[in-house]
Amino acid sequence: MRVVVNRSDVLFFLMAVALMAVPASYEPHHFAKALLLGSVVQSAAWCVLLTVVTAKSRWLRLVVFSLLLLLFATETYLYCQFDTRFSPNILTLLLQTSGREAAEFAATYLFRPLPLLLFAVLVAVVIVYALYLKRRQPVPLVRQWPARMLAMLMVVVGIAFPYLPLPFPVGQNTLNELWLSAQFVRQSHGEVRLMETMIPRIEITSLSAESDSLYVVFVVGESHNRHHSHLYGYYLPTSPRMDGELARGNLVVFTQALSPTNGTSYAMRYLFSLKGCEDSGKEEHACVLMPAVFRKAGFRVGYFDNQYTRTSGGSLDYSCSYFLGPQYINDHCFDVRNQRIYSHDGEMVSHESRRFPNEPKSLNIIHLMGQHFDARLRFPDSASRFTAGDIKRKDLSEGERQQVADYDNATRYNDAVLGRIVDLYRRRNAVVVYVSDHGEQVYEGENKYFGRSFGSEQDAITKDNVYHVPMMVWCSDSYIRRNAAAFHALQQAADRPLCTADLPYLLFGLAGLECNFSVPERNILYSGYKPHHVHYE
Repeated sequence: MRVVVNRSDVLFFLMAVALMAVPASYEPHHFAKALLLGSVVQSAAWCVLLTVVTAKSRWLRLVVFSLLLLLFATETYLYCQFDTRFSPNILTLLLQTSGREAAEFAATYLFRPLPLLLFAVLVAVVIVYALYLKRRQPVPLVRQWPARMLAMLMVVVGIAFPYLPLPFPVGQNTLNELWLSAQFVRQSHGEVRLMETMIPRIEITSLSAESDSLYVVFVVGESHNRHHSHLYGYYLPTSPRMDGELARGNLVVFTQALSPTNGTSYAMRYLFSLKGCEDSGKEEHACVLMPAVFRKAGFRVGYFDNQYTRTSGGSLDYSCSYFLGPQYINDHCFDVRNQRIYSHDGEMVSHESRRFPNEPKSLNIIHLMGQHFDARLRFPDSASRFTAGDIKRKDLSEGERQQVADYDNATRYNDAVLGRIVDLYRRRNAVVVYVSDHGEQVYEGENKYFGRSFGSEQDAITKDNVYHVPMMVWCSDSYIRRNAAAFHALQQAADRPLCTADLPYLLFGLAGLECNFSVPERNILYSGYKPHHVHYE
């Protein structure tokens, strides 16, 4: 048959591409245009195939179009109402929803004038398209072989595109997002089940008597580029509080800490468990949770997260620390958690510090928003110190310099928040460990872009700005007096290479505890510590 493409095919192809690709641009991401571009390229490959498959059947084409329209409308509604696309969390909630909960959801969110009006519009669009397919006779547009070649090229490029070494993230279209979410849920449910079985198997093999009077605090920062910290040589005073603690002799700054990942959810998986960066995550020790070890040792544990809270009913929260949501895990890891998110980290510390486990032999884990994009939103107006004029970068525009200034303001505010946490424990036998989950590029390198690089992990600039993270340990005067050997070991270890996946072992060492899954060689305080090559994700 000589007719390759007709107007009906072109219309279906363009509508299908738009319905599948547009949701990738919803997220307020600094790579929004790149996300949409990647989604369009992927969608074009899918839609070429859908166009060919449905070419002979008007009813099949109508069904496929209706399904794509329904998925588009559903994902758009989810984003407008709940600020999320299709995700593992949404799929999990759907699987866990009972008939009664579904009815209550529909009554609350769907049986309202606006949603019903939009549904009527969708039905009208389907009816109009059905009439078009019934009445419209195909009119040939292309009778030449290049149309076939173009279609084949679209398919090949679309399939290969996500696997190319690109310096930006590839946006996922609706179908890809659903598929990846389903795969993640399937894999992660298996990990979570193994984590639950490992909790009863944890045994404390050694516990220092000093732990009875100890306060341990673990602060996880966000998107902190160490080169924008005065502690690491930055020319602006972005870390006055920690500079002061260093001058007083209470702070140890680590210079060779590397994160194996540039994603928060993956970083949390390393920081909260004994998973090593060489592990697949399916090993038994990789599913031992660090807070559960502290709880088994008799510590009271608090977890305060200013990015995500535990979803009600024990659902898995796949946005960040998905493995900490199930009821059984939550009950065996934490004594208290926060229930709300605050506009700024300082607000969270001020309000939630009243709920911190404040007795000796406690562990408080605090996850900040830090310098997460958009950095301008991470600090109050009263904390604004730097402007575009302070940024000595002639290679950047005025707007870009202001963006850097906002990032530096967020970095200084992050330092103030960390100082506020330190002040809570200054007169106690306490140790505070701070590490960022990953770094951020702030217009460094030849490409001069802002955000995290998703290109080759072998790129030196990427490694230095995204994977090479700030890390420090603050010790109170009381801790230094009572644990002189441990403090000396910290000072000796400051310049050793460290994979942040080994942070749980440092926390164990500072708390004076060991369990049956401990690996002394992964504790940087141990004389036989063995640094290992970091495998980047």
